Amino acid sequence: MRALIHRPLVASAVAMGLLGACASAPPVNSVATVAVQATVTPEELQAGHSHAVRMRTALQAAGVPREVVSAGRVVRVACAMMSDGTWGGLGVLPEGARAANDSVWRIRVRDVGDNDREAVNPLIDPVHGLSWSGKAAYTFVPDWREQGRFSNLDPVPLPRDQAGRYHVVFSRYLVRCSG
Repeated sequence: MRALIHRPLVASAVAMGLLGACASAPPVNSVATVAVQATVTPEELQAGHSHAVRMRTALQAAGVPREVVSAGRVVRVACAMMSDGTWGGLGVLPEGARAANDSVWRIRVRDVGDNDREAVNPLIDPVHGLSWSGKAAYTFVPDWREQGRFSNLDPVPLPRDQAGRYHVVFSRYLVRCSG
């Protein structure tokens, strides 16, 4: 009887261990690949909404001076850990650097942040070979019923040199964190 009770407990412990091993952020002290979502502006930080407060607090805690924000060196970044899991935060560009939206960069992960605190990490350099972040992963097929199809979407295949470097998140390609 005792062995019968013990087996479900062991199975539960193994399952919980496997679930706990699922990554929700790149490891601290690693280099990840991220896509730039937008440049953070001083005006955006002055807004009263909760996200502006979170960004201001995170930048102050990380010791990022206002001049860095004014110079356009703070950007929102994100990457895909899996198709339904993303990680992101704020990236600080190297002095003199600029980053276009959807450009891909390497970031040194010193802080992963959490639900209450925005991560702030330094961007290292651009990754020039990855160019599909932010692009639509599907095209709409307006006459799908007339064609006798099951779906009104066609997947947009990645070029060979980009394949395997992205996950589809909310119908758009987002670069994988592990790049």
